[in-house]
Amino acid sequence: MANPGRVAGWSLLGAAVVYAWGVFMVLGVYDVEELCGRYGQHWEFDPAHRESLFPPSSPCNPSYDLVPPYLTPVFFTLLTLAAVSTTIAITRKLNPSPP
Repeated sequence: MANPGRVAGWSLLGAAVVYAWGVFMVLGVYDVEELCGRYGQHWEFDPAHRESLFPPSSPCNPSYDLVPPYLTPVFFTLLTLAAVSTTIAITRKLNPSPP
């Protein structure tokens, strides 16, 4: 059986890596218009669709974002796994099973 403490730790590390990748996609782009053009998308400024760090988003236009669409669900799934695993680890520590 997997150790829930380790699962929580690895999940939290994975969530941090995924979030850092998303932030890099937002902050690591110097010329958004040029990068959008490389992906075949036109760039337009829209005050309703601005860059954000949480969740990471760097839109070219209202229909295309430079941050992959699967990044935010993976991030929240890993955070949820970390929270559930931490809860299980704490419960096992407080209520040890008899030998």
